[in-house]
Amino acid sequence: MDQIENKQFTWKINKTLHFKLFIFLFFCVGLGVSAQTTKAKKISIKSADKAFYQRESNKNRLIGNVVFEHEGALLYCDSAWLYAKDNRVEAFRNVKINQGDTLFLIGDYLIYSGTSKKATVTGEIVELKDAQMTLTTTQLFLDRTTNESYYLRNGTILSADNVLTSKQGFYNTRYKTFNFKDSVILVNPRYNIESDTLLYDSNTKFARFKGPTDIYSDSSRIYTEKGYYDTGRDKAYFNEGTYIYVEDRYLTGDSIYYEKNNDFGEVFGCLYLHDTLDNYMLEGDYGQYIGASDSAFVTINALYSVVENEDTIYMHGDTLVSYQEKYKNSIHRKLEIYRGVKFYKSDLQGNCDSLSYSGLDSTFKMFYRPIIWNDSSQVSGDTIFLTMRNNTADSLKIYHDAFIISADTLSRFNQIKGRNMKGKFRDNALRKVYVYGNGQTLYYLKDESNAYIGMNASICSNIIIYLKDNTVDKTVFLVKPEEVLYPMDQIEPGTEELKGFFPRFKIRPRSKDDLFK
Repeated sequence: MDQIENKQFTWKINKTLHFKLFIFLFFCVGLGVSAQTTKAKKISIKSADKAFYQRESNKNRLIGNVVFEHEGALLYCDSAWLYAKDNRVEAFRNVKINQGDTLFLIGDYLIYSGTSKKATVTGEIVELKDAQMTLTTTQLFLDRTTNESYYLRNGTILSADNVLTSKQGFYNTRYKTFNFKDSVILVNPRYNIESDTLLYDSNTKFARFKGPTDIYSDSSRIYTEKGYYDTGRDKAYFNEGTYIYVEDRYLTGDSIYYEKNNDFGEVFGCLYLHDTLDNYMLEGDYGQYIGASDSAFVTINALYSVVENEDTIYMHGDTLVSYQEKYKNSIHRKLEIYRGVKFYKSDLQGNCDSLSYSGLDSTFKMFYRPIIWNDSSQVSGDTIFLTMRNNTADSLKIYHDAFIISADTLSRFNQIKGRNMKGKFRDNALRKVYVYGNGQTLYYLKDESNAYIGMNASICSNIIIYLKDNTVDKTVFLVKPEEVLYPMDQIEPGTEELKGFFPRFKIRPRSKDDLFK
């Protein structure tokens, strides 16, 4: 004791013993202090340059290099009040906290209760550091009992390559988990995240989203309202209101698993992929997408559609595969559809078991009992190649058991049959047909008043047929034919149908919705 003045006790400390001021905050992992302590320990004074004791109020005024200790933690400050009865400290200026070698806190003003183990730190800059991150804010609330801290006045966290800002933040120091709310922004060299609510685990590097969230990178943008993102491996799973934009494509679905490094997406329910460059769409209830090869696999209510010249062609099947096809120095879209294939266009429809389409030559290749309907005509065979030009039918090739039926009336049909055929379209209608091998024709003739004259039946190995208004306008036989004209009243029963005649206009899709019937 150096002196006693006005009932105040002054305690002078050796000025060579200058400590930086620290206090223990709950904000660290592995506190080594039981939260179940039945009786709170008193905050103790370790050192100070000067100390004044007020007996009436039972409080201590400490000035200069003040150091407190409470349950293994040190608190440093320039000056402080210690309320012994309340077991509470009020610290001023250059407030610093040290919990072992793992956590440091800096602020301008602190209130700490040794009983509740709660603290409030404020300042122009309040900074908290541990081995993994640095948190900066202007006011921080701490609760050592629950191992939680939070800020409500904007905060910034630096961690490895991440910079995160938010208006509110909650941190569990034991499990290293964060809960950020309101205007959350995470900036990383590889991506940026903007979210309403973000939960982040610094141990697993998992970010979970609850609310509208945008994830940006140089080549992609992801919007979601619920899900998680593995920031360490760039893998994500989203299950509510999700859209993925990659260059000229975007992908959406009920639930999406996504790997950014591989640009791989797996979609469950209500898949929709739109390529705005090639202007095609993929839909289904399950699918996979690989951006590196620009390929997609879709099944369950699969639908492929392409828009050209203000018209759309829709293609449906059990399983659909779309990928890039390279030929010399060019890249084209390749499409394959398997089982139960149907397609619909306003002027062209089709049905087959399997189909492939190449953007290289704009050709549909249809296999196993393929059928094409155009205007009032039906084209069938074992295999059909249909070539498009400017999104309209240009030409076709029919291999083996080729058969063309044109409905002249509800009960009369013009027919062309052969081993193989080639056809040419003009103005969205079949205008010219080449028959190669075993050619047969059966068509009805009309006079100038459009009245029926009779039925012409011919057999010739090779035939060229010109069509107009779905009727035979001219026939050129390349080999001497066998030809018979039956007057209308002399047509014998059974002669009105060539062998293999099988009209299937009733299963013709009349709309996009018919593809799924």
